[in-house]
Amino acid sequence: MKSYLFNLSLSLLLLVASFSFGQNPNDIHFERLVHKFKKVDEGKQLEFNYSFTYLGQEPLTLTVEKIDCSCTEVILHEEKIEAGKTYAIIIKFDTNNKIGYQEREVILNYNSPSNETTIEKKLIFKGVVKASAATKAAYKKSKQE
Repeated sequence: MKSYLFNLSLSLLLLVASFSFGQNPNDIHFERLVHKFKKVDEGKQLEFNYSFTYLGQEPLTLTVEKIDCSCTEVILHEEKIEAGKTYAIIIKFDTNNKIGYQEREVILNYNSPSNETTIEKKLIFKGVVKASAATKAAYKKSKQE
């Protein structure tokens, strides 16, 4: 009976330890996940800064999983993300040939070397682009065809 209890206790301890050292979706704390920009004239190059602090215990890697359109560029920290440090992700948005309300998503993945689970974070930016007369005319023409 003592052997059974010892094995059970050891198994529970190992199970709890494995969860304790795994990545947690809350290991990365972003100041904000959504950035709203004010109405801008078409042609502007916008830049958004998404600051985050990594609260995990071991280095991890960030990668870009998905970007909504080629008008968006994502600049990530190129080295391993270290525990306890603050970093920034820069997103650049080209408003050329854009008209009206815009909402874009960037999906990031992160995982640590010892954990095979990949966790997703979605960053969003949105706002209104005031299109030029030429862009409005081209848009109307494309709708008629």
